Amino acid sequence: MNCSRLAVQAASYEQDFYGWVEEQCAALRDRDSSRLDWSHLTEEPEALGRQEFRELVSRLGVLLAHLLKWEHQPERRCRSWFLTVREQRRAIASLLRRNPGLAARFNEAMEDGYDVGVDQALRETDLALRQLPAACPWSFEEALNPQGVCDTSGDWGSAFP
Repeated sequence: MNCSRLAVQAASYEQDFYGWVEEQCAALRDRDSSRLDWSHLTEEPEALGRQEFRELVSRLGVLLAHLLKWEHQPERRCRSWFLTVREQRRAIASLLRRNPGLAARFNEAMEDGYDVGVDQALRETDLALRQLPAACPWSFEEALNPQGVCDTSGDWGSAFP
């Protein structure tokens, strides 16, 4: 491939990402490797993988914040917290069905998600940092278990022991 074609592809990637994607998909469908922008093509799947991991961490953060609130402020438990826990558990399960490769990063996701969750719980409550565990008190499996902390396996009323 000549230098001018590389410059056009790079400009297209930087200036018109959607157009670049369309061009690359057409080249892939045509099996025309001479039209492929290899340097950027290798970056995009990596970026998509990072995006899926960030979604997992974000959802874990919301889930863990609500589990912390559920455990540390039982007198304030409400239907909204219950529904948020259920929603995040279901969304995380769906994300993992679509991306089973994320399993290799569960520990990292839990650590990052717990940090996010602690910050969120502190913002949304009158809890002090010293009142919350320094490390996540739940394993990945425990946090996602619908019959565990904040039992979401049934209706709102069943969440209370």
